[in-house]
Amino acid sequence: MAKRLPEKILIVDDEPDIAQILKLHLEEFDYATNWAADGESALKQLQSNEHDLVLLDVRMPGISGVEVLQRLRVSDLDTPVIMMTAHGNESLVVECMKAGAADYVAKPFDIDDLMIRMKRALENQRTMKQKKILEQEKEDFIFMLSHDMKNPITAVIGSIDIMREGRLGVVNPDQVEYLESAIESCEEVVTMIDNLLDMQRFESGRMQSRISPVDPCALLEAAVRHFSAAAERENITLTLYTQARGPEIAVDSAILARVFANLIGNALKFVPDGGTITLSCDGIERSKLSKAEIQAATDSSSDFSGVTSFVRISVSDNGTGISSDDLANIFERYVQSDNASRRIRGGAGLGLAFCKKAVESFGGCIWAENNEVEGSQFTILLPGHIGNIT
Repeated sequence: MAKRLPEKILIVDDEPDIAQILKLHLEEFDYATNWAADGESALKQLQSNEHDLVLLDVRMPGISGVEVLQRLRVSDLDTPVIMMTAHGNESLVVECMKAGAADYVAKPFDIDDLMIRMKRALENQRTMKQKKILEQEKEDFIFMLSHDMKNPITAVIGSIDIMREGRLGVVNPDQVEYLESAIESCEEVVTMIDNLLDMQRFESGRMQSRISPVDPCALLEAAVRHFSAAAERENITLTLYTQARGPEIAVDSAILARVFANLIGNALKFVPDGGTITLSCDGIERSKLSKAEIQAATDSSSDFSGVTSFVRISVSDNGTGISSDDLANIFERYVQSDNASRRIRGGAGLGLAFCKKAVESFGGCIWAENNEVEGSQFTILLPGHIGNIT
């Protein structure tokens, strides 16, 4: 087994005697050391990112230790830093800790205390590095697995579609119905994979959106057309109510279309035979928002200050509804309603989480509530588009 290389410590202090004493002590504990006499020299040495820890004096001529620390954090160098400060500089210590220092040690320092603080900072850094490696491996695995699953499922959909269209021989109406059901089931799996991938992209900041002015009514009409056959087979009435001409919204049309697909698809799972799903879209002025709508906007992470007009979109059904316990966390990842056990088709609990991330990325909010009599309603509030998209 190869011997692990000694951890490298950069000592940054303008007093050579103190730096030399530190160097001798650290080398006794099998650390490798370098010395920088000022902040500029320290920043140059740290650009190589070869150091495992920095012992940084707070007060130095030229660039202070605090400024060195701030520059390190701005440049995304995550090397842990322990500040060295004289007694009586507690306010500076607080400033350093806020700026991202791992710890501090007072001069004149006790070498045993310093070793304890160094070991703790280095151990924390090793843990953080291992966590980042595991997170990256998890992300790579999800993307690889999702890609390897999605490709064959897409091929299956294509093959079934060829049979359904009768290109391989005559099929009777019953066979067509079964083939269409198989295609829908495969498309559900593809949707779950897409939700999983996009949740990862949202959380890692890698989600790419192409924002442009969009007519929300046109998107809803397309969604209704897509689900009309499935609703008819389930004997469910799917209805859309829209204004003749509502305001546009600034969104990525493909992503918002998937939000609508998730909401309608969920409703189809919970609505009983002979039930109804109603979609609506209208423009509304800020002054006419209800208390519930104002509260939902206030609770969201989006900033609605300065927004005077909104587009309100709702998907309502007369299904089983949502329990009061589930309403509080229905948009969390992998959370499904208790009513999930009563439906024929399952899910991964990612659809609504994706909807929330997507809607908030467009500066809007989404919430769920139960209807007065039966069923539930999901409402989306998005700022009306005014001006140019940048």
